Amino acid sequence: MIVCIKKRGLIFLIAAILLITVLAGTLLGYKTAQASAPVYEHTIVIDAGHGGIDGGVVGSAGVKESDINLKMSKILEKELTSRNFGVVMTRKTADALNNVKRLDMQARKKIIVEAKPTAVISLHVNRFSDTSRRGVQVFYDDTGVGKDFAYLMQNYLNENINAVYGNRSDYEAISGDLYITKCVKVPSIIIECGFISNPEDEKLLLSQSYCEDLCRRIAEVMTSAVNA
Repeated sequence: MIVCIKKRGLIFLIAAILLITVLAGTLLGYKTAQASAPVYEHTIVIDAGHGGIDGGVVGSAGVKESDINLKMSKILEKELTSRNFGVVMTRKTADALNNVKRLDMQARKKIIVEAKPTAVISLHVNRFSDTSRRGVQVFYDDTGVGKDFAYLMQNYLNENINAVYGNRSDYEAISGDLYITKCVKVPSIIIECGFISNPEDEKLLLSQSYCEDLCRRIAEVMTSAVNA
């Protein structure tokens, strides 16, 4: 009987040692993962406008704004992460965050608030009755929080995108009562990446090289802004 008890005690002791070893390894792995997780000085929220049943404007080729916005957002994400920015995306797929527009916007706001970002960039595509109108246009909150950032962005895009692709560089950033720019009190802007109603701009918006060039320029402004 005593021998049996001793054997059981030994088995329990071995089991306890193995359990402690496994737990210690798990905890060490968790701490190592925490230690190796990147810590970013600046986090940027990228909002791909529209999505799901809300496709936004549609071009003559039948391409929806929401799809262009998502493509552009993913390119911008790569550009910013390559410059050591933390990036949070409000929308990563073709779906909206909710099929009810009001709830979709509220869900985006929740993501933006929780990200505690340095800045917010919402990407869209423009449409206008005058099909000759083209180029990139920047909008900011009418409270003025993002005004300086918006003008910096617009001026740089005028010089490096609008003048190069559309032979014009006279756009000014415009203020407005825009929900997505009022979610947090940090510079928040909407960039209309081109006029899908203009045949030349539509071709550009469908061009990978144009989208990459535009996103690279946006990232350059972001880098300049945080280093100023």
